[in-house]
Amino acid sequence: MNIINMRDRRHAGVFAWRVLLVAIALVFLLVFPLLQAALFQVEARQAQEPGSNVDWKSILESVDRSSERDLDAHLMLSVSFANLGMIPEATTEFRMIESFGHDEFGERVIRENDARVKDSPNDIVSLNKLAFAYYAFGDYPKSVDCFQALMRLEPMNIWIHHYYAYSLSRVDRMDEAIDVLKAALAIDPSNEYTHLLLGLAYREKGWHLLSVLELARGRNAVRELSRLVE
Repeated sequence: MNIINMRDRRHAGVFAWRVLLVAIALVFLLVFPLLQAALFQVEARQAQEPGSNVDWKSILESVDRSSERDLDAHLMLSVSFANLGMIPEATTEFRMIESFGHDEFGERVIRENDARVKDSPNDIVSLNKLAFAYYAFGDYPKSVDCFQALMRLEPMNIWIHHYYAYSLSRVDRMDEAIDVLKAALAIDPSNEYTHLLLGLAYREKGWHLLSVLELARGRNAVRELSRLVE
């Protein structure tokens, strides 16, 4: 009787181990793919983080600011500030360029960077300088083309969305500008500059209630920019 009980206990123990191994195998087969998928999703989100692929902060720190009349430096500063979302600083630099007059400088910058972009269409820095040169000098049809190209290269760069939308508005393509700003909101719903620009676009369309709502959401951006005219 004892021998039978011992044999039964052995069989029960073996059976329990087999059940445990099967359970572990099932967990591995079911859970591991889920964990792997979750990791892939995290990596995908990290790869799609809002911002530029260029280290504009390092470029900003490397610009020589020793000469106030160095318009190349002012343009590089303005481009860097713009891509970092430092809009008041970027606007100040654009004004600095305008105060010195930019006919000869503008022609040279456009000519040089247009040649670089033709040789290397994916040169984000040169394409930025070309886009913002056209933007600063009021050639909005050409700045639209450049910002559109930048959007293809950097679809998660919210700040390029903003300047692209503004350029579109200046060539009477307001509906497209609004679509661009809505796409920017989908990337970062909390960006107050997006709300500000969208509010101004809605006001231009005569959609006053929507305009008021968006401008209220961008009140800090309004406050920042208002300091430029004080």
